[in-house]
Amino acid sequence: MKRLIPFAEPDLRGNELKYLTECITTNYVTHAGRFERDFEKAFTGKFGRPSLATSSGTGALHLALLALGIGRGNEVILPSLTFGATAAVVVATGATPVLVDVDPATWCLDKDRALAAITSRTKAIIPVHLYGCDAGDFGDLDIPVIEDACESLGMVPQRGTMSCYSFYGNKPLTTGEGGMLCGHYENAKLWRDGGFDNKYVNLVPGLNYRMSNLQAAVGLAQLERFDELLELRLSNARRYAAQLAGKGHWLFVATVRNPAIVKRRLLESGIESRPVFTPLHVCPAFKAEGSFENSERIWRHGICLPTGPHLSEKQQEEIIDLCRSTLMLPLRLQ
Repeated sequence: MKRLIPFAEPDLRGNELKYLTECITTNYVTHAGRFERDFEKAFTGKFGRPSLATSSGTGALHLALLALGIGRGNEVILPSLTFGATAAVVVATGATPVLVDVDPATWCLDKDRALAAITSRTKAIIPVHLYGCDAGDFGDLDIPVIEDACESLGMVPQRGTMSCYSFYGNKPLTTGEGGMLCGHYENAKLWRDGGFDNKYVNLVPGLNYRMSNLQAAVGLAQLERFDELLELRLSNARRYAAQLAGKGHWLFVATVRNPAIVKRRLLESGIESRPVFTPLHVCPAFKAEGSFENSERIWRHGICLPTGPHLSEKQQEEIIDLCRSTLMLPLRLQ
């Protein structure tokens, strides 16, 4: 079967090759070189808060927790409907992730349920701007807020103590792998860079979550065209929303009766899609008891559609037509 419309594809038609060539010709391919510094500076200027480049969005989330001193005996509140890394980094610190259902209106962490879950052991809240939807402002709860904004760069304002971004290949801005930690990140840079000073004295048991000069070179080139790339994505999301039920800006998630049938019909036409994240409370790694009916409903009836700037309007109309015709299939096939 010919692969006609990929689920995601980066747009690298700017200065990416030029900057990568500079890295290679100058032999600066690791953490050293100008591009990490230049990328962080440009990112700070663009989005208005101090920015620290990282090896991934997961790394940014982990560093945020470490900078807050979160560890064994602490609890961190987060939504069940999210990518697994949101909870995995909490477990990695020795703390306990406390899973909460999402708000059906936003698909993001339900604030009232989060408030009810706070205990004396709660040391942070991680609202997730799922699929680019705005989780809202949690700053009035008097608890450090780490925003998992990995899917919402340029779509949701930074409000938390720290905001974490992913630059994976399907994100609004890509460095291949990579991420950014923004805000009041305290000693996160020390944790990121191995935890030692210039005499190799370890001040904290640090890690290596650094971004390479190669990655940062791609990121800087992407940032130069970010407004254009973002608008193409948002335009695609708006067109979906005008004709299909669903939600999302980074990715549009269509809500259908049976996602498996829609996925099969799309694949038969060479169109890739993917399922909604499995809620963490049903995953073996994070299994939890409680009421998560909203998370489960979105999971069982959502299908993620190609939304990025690689998607032409003609291709999108084909996807919409296939989705709508599948929805009209006889009930017995659903």
